[in-house]
Amino acid sequence: MKLRWLLPRILGIALGGLFFYAGLQKHYHPYEFAEAVLAYQLGPLWLAGVAAVVLPWVELTAGALLAAGFKRRSCLLLLSFLIASFLVVMAVTMARGLKIDCGCGLFFQTEVGWGSILQDALLLAWAGGLYWWELKQGPGARGQGAVASSQ
Repeated sequence: MKLRWLLPRILGIALGGLFFYAGLQKHYHPYEFAEAVLAYQLGPLWLAGVAAVVLPWVELTAGALLAAGFKRRSCLLLLSFLIASFLVVMAVTMARGLKIDCGCGLFFQTEVGWGSILQDALLLAWAGGLYWWELKQGPGARGQGAVASSQ
């Protein structure tokens, strides 16, 4: 019984930690991240600037909250949306033939290509699997959101 609770918790901490780390790298290297966003050539300059400012904070916050176990479903939905959006952006970039760094902000630079798409597809499956597990457990299974029956 504990393994059914412990494994998803560990996987949530690890996924949250990855996004927290990625957001931290983008936050501490804002010019490099802004250049990576601009390299996608998907919108006006001001929109790239907004993305370069907002995305690190979204990753930092959602990653930290997920790792802490707070609002797990919301964090998983938000991170899944980010990953899915980025998959679309990378697919469009590949179709346009651009050879650029993905700007993921993890452990090493990765060019947009099948490797980065596979990496993000695995992250999406990871987040989606955790979200599905959370839905299956229900609101009272973790002790959060349960309403006292004595009311």
